[in-house]
Amino acid sequence: MSTVPLTERTSPMASTSPAVPDDTDDEAAERGRLDVALSVVRKIAEYAADHTAGTVRTQRRLAGLDLGEHGASAKVSGYGEQVDVRLEVPLAYPARITESAAAVRDHVRERVQALTPYRVRSLDLSVSALTDPSSRRD
Repeated sequence: MSTVPLTERTSPMASTSPAVPDDTDDEAAERGRLDVALSVVRKIAEYAADHTAGTVRTQRRLAGLDLGEHGASAKVSGYGEQVDVRLEVPLAYPARITESAAAVRDHVRERVQALTPYRVRSLDLSVSALTDPSSRRD
């Protein structure tokens, strides 16, 4: 079996350009693969939800003690190339809740699918709080 150098012409019609091997898929397979852990998908989903218009951060309290702020919380499960995402998101109020929830769903789905090899099969969203951002204590 002989190999053809890239500078050698393979046909009389290709006299102006060098031959390019058409086994690029084989080369990609030889380099390895990328595995993205579901914990990374969870972080991406939470970040995307927190950075969608209409979401807010809320105060976390336990028995009167201030435990800081928190935003969206996600749980991710899946198999193969598909994931299921469950989100709990605090939303700003007063606002159109259905529009805010739709924006969160769209943004999270788009970011997860753009940044990971996974396709979002289902995305369930629960509103964990309705908070007036103008009444926050600083």
